[in-house]
Amino acid sequence: MNLPALSPLHRRQAFTWIELLLVVIVIVVLAGLVLPLTATKDGRGHGRIKCVNNLKNLGLAARIFATDNDGKFPWQVPIAKGGSMEEIGNTNRIWRHFQVLSNELSTPWILLCRTDPRLSKLNTSGMTFNTVSNSDVLRFGHNDHVSYFLNVSASEEEPGSILAGDRNLTRNNSPIRGRIAPAPSDVFNFTTPGHHDGAGNLVFGDGSVQQASRGRAPSVFADAFGVKGTNPPALLLIP
Repeated sequence: MNLPALSPLHRRQAFTWIELLLVVIVIVVLAGLVLPLTATKDGRGHGRIKCVNNLKNLGLAARIFATDNDGKFPWQVPIAKGGSMEEIGNTNRIWRHFQVLSNELSTPWILLCRTDPRLSKLNTSGMTFNTVSNSDVLRFGHNDHVSYFLNVSASEEEPGSILAGDRNLTRNNSPIRGRIAPAPSDVFNFTTPGHHDGAGNLVFGDGSVQQASRGRAPSVFADAFGVKGTNPPALLLIP
């Protein structure tokens, strides 16, 4: 018995070489549009995401510490009680405020942004908060081991206050380090080039993380560094 022939509507046709070539071209074009959104030319896109995760972990560690210490962060707690309050005046020991969080942080590498130029200068295969017995492992204990600034006036009660962020800051267009008390007229931004191509990551008092572009950063800093509620004026420690 002869089967009826399929109508043209039901007849299945294979791809021609031209159609296959067009499909490949479309895929390549779409990939070219998507990849710049996820990575920069020098591969810093992944570093930016890693830095966001670092700051989330740092914010969480500070909040866990505060939960166990009557709502106070390490720099608000005396050394005798496990904090770092007395170190606020020593700009050579800004790293100590982070070291106090070693129980809450799994590794000191969380404190280093992978696009921070300091990272390439460490020349070490590892870093630890603990005593070092291996010569290839570096013990955490220097400002160069930290990629982030602290605002020691930040509070859990004020979620809009900046707790920490990328250390490559400028004040009135000049790079800054050390202990900085922002004035109302000061304009803060990130250096260019910087850790993230002129943008920067910030973690707030409520643990949320934001990325601020150079165009948006001055207004973010102006709003966050102002006196809020019972918070005193901001005081920055920039390693």
